[in-house]
Amino acid sequence: MAAAVQAFNSSEHPRTMSGIARSLGLPVVSIRPVDTSPGTVRILLAWELCWYRYEVDLRDDPGGVRLNAQGSELHELAPAELEANATTDESGVLSLV
Repeated sequence: MAAAVQAFNSSEHPRTMSGIARSLGLPVVSIRPVDTSPGTVRILLAWELCWYRYEVDLRDDPGGVRLNAQGSELHELAPAELEANATTDESGVLSLV
């Protein structure tokens, strides 16, 4: 998961998340490996009004980060996805808890 955080932080995505956080505050952040896809990690950033799910493929070199899904209702997410295990700062940089 640390490699996925590093790949995300090195991508253009923290800048986007930082812009959203300026309006909505800091999100709930959840980082979990994908059981059905070894080498893939999901990163969820969720606010009360919207959420973004990214996937990091660690089999790529150095690890591709792509937006996998987004939505506007938290009930669209599984409860486990909303269990925070990471944080983000004002610049959108992620850190594991």
